[in-house]
Amino acid sequence: DGKGEAGKEGGEATAYTLTAPEGYPISEGALKGLNDVCKSANLNEEQANAVMAYMQGNYTSFVAQQQEAMQTQAKTWIGEFQADKEFGGDKFDASVADAQRALATFDKSGTVSKMLKETGYGNNPDVLRIFARVGRALGEDQLIGKGGGAENKPLEDRMYPNM
Repeated sequence: DGKGEAGKEGGEATAYTLTAPEGYPISEGALKGLNDVCKSANLNEEQANAVMAYMQGNYTSFVAQQQEAMQTQAKTWIGEFQADKEFGGDKFDASVADAQRALATFDKSGTVSKMLKETGYGNNPDVLRIFARVGRALGEDQLIGKGGGAENKPLEDRMYPNM
């Protein structure tokens, strides 16, 4: 019937090496393992490539589902933050500005900001609350007027202003 001989031509195994499609995230080790499995199952090159295409299709579908889930979660989280009595409602814009100020002040390299954006946790209400509180605290220490403290006058002028 030849079913077990699908990967053989004239009694010898067909030599092939699968290559991952561009953008498909598979390590060299995993790709070698897949090649070995396909060959041990006596799959010919066409069948092995069909397995690879199936895996890529599932991966693409999985990524799309994950992105959709992240977007839905982000909307839910933003809604929760907007509904928060302390930070939401008419305080929402100021709270977001406070959170951004905190990140700008303490995340000089932008590493945390990038991570929060990539993971979606920048929309998490608990994360937003923490950064908004830090941003508020930064703003609360501001003094009204010329910035407080003594002016840059020489000591003798400050000690004897009428002379």
